[in-house]
Amino acid sequence: MGRRALFFLMIMVVLTLTGIAWAGTEGAKNTFYGQGAGANTTGDNDYDTFIGADAGNANTTGSSNTFLGYRAGYSNTTGYYNTFLGYRAGYSNTTGFMNTFLGSSAGNANTTGNFNTFLGYYAGNANTTGYDNTFVGKYAGNANTTGYDNTFVGNAAGNANTTGNYNTFLGQIAGNHNTTGSANTFLGFGAGRNATGSANVFLGYAAGYNETGSNKLYIDNTDTATPLIYGEFNINILAINGKVGIGKKPSAHPLEMASGAHVTTGGVWTNASSREYKEDVEALSRQEAFDTLEGLNPVKFAYKADRTERHVGFIAEDVPELVSMKDQKGLSPMDIVAVLTKVVQEQQEAIQAQQKTIQELTDKVIGLERELKRR
Repeated sequence: MGRRALFFLMIMVVLTLTGIAWAGTEGAKNTFYGQGAGANTTGDNDYDTFIGADAGNANTTGSSNTFLGYRAGYSNTTGYYNTFLGYRAGYSNTTGFMNTFLGSSAGNANTTGNFNTFLGYYAGNANTTGYDNTFVGKYAGNANTTGYDNTFVGNAAGNANTTGNYNTFLGQIAGNHNTTGSANTFLGFGAGRNATGSANVFLGYAAGYNETGSNKLYIDNTDTATPLIYGEFNINILAINGKVGIGKKPSAHPLEMASGAHVTTGGVWTNASSREYKEDVEALSRQEAFDTLEGLNPVKFAYKADRTERHVGFIAEDVPELVSMKDQKGLSPMDIVAVLTKVVQEQQEAIQAQQKTIQELTDKVIGLERELKRR
């Protein structure tokens, strides 16, 4: 017995001198390694693993925690289901639960924040009570204090955010200067770096880099103030700062369809009319044109969307079949122009024939007048 007691004592001395010790007085299935690790554990807590000098030092009744690193989870008292790995990771956490902090000083200031995931050197370092945050990358969300429901991924992404909520920043230094702005989505290196507003969407390298307003849309791969695609959500406007091809690329006009129809730089709409786009070509008869023209009923009206502006035109459901569309909801101006052209052509022929007849009759009258004068 004496030899066994001496052997046990020697082991304890070695463990103490090397900084490895077990602390805590109660609880089952706990593992504490390191000087001061779990030193104040007294409650009926289970399943804690504290490895490192002073890891989980203040823990009393917190359970199911894993703290690895010098003073990792040092201040935790009753928090549970936390995982802190790294130098001073989760150092200030007291009652916060279900947090995961990995990296030197990750979540260092967190006290009562819950459901946070901070991965990286100083990630979420200043977070105190913010919850449901995910910060991944060196200094990601470093200054966040009470902001919640944020996702910052990338080196220094959301680095300055303090109280902003519902933000998603993906990319190195994305949203880097955002402090209190909320509901922003920045995707790309430096996207929204200097932004301070809320409800913005910036997509692309440095997109919205210097925008300070709110409710803006930027899609570009530069920090330009006139991005390829720009929008304002609060007033429902969208601007495209470039040429648009629909079913066609590249576009030679501001807007161009695959059929060749396009809008010119001057703003004039040009319909596609090349023979290569058409088939079953037939001449429009005189009778068809006259019947269609006779069936058109011009009206004055206002659109329901804007009752203050009056227009003249036709009702799509009331026009003759020849110029009606399949759904009878719209009209093609060129169809009506073709009908009018045919009618005018026919009338012009009639006018010319009449003029010829008139000229012939005039000549006869002149001839008769001369004959009468001779008599």
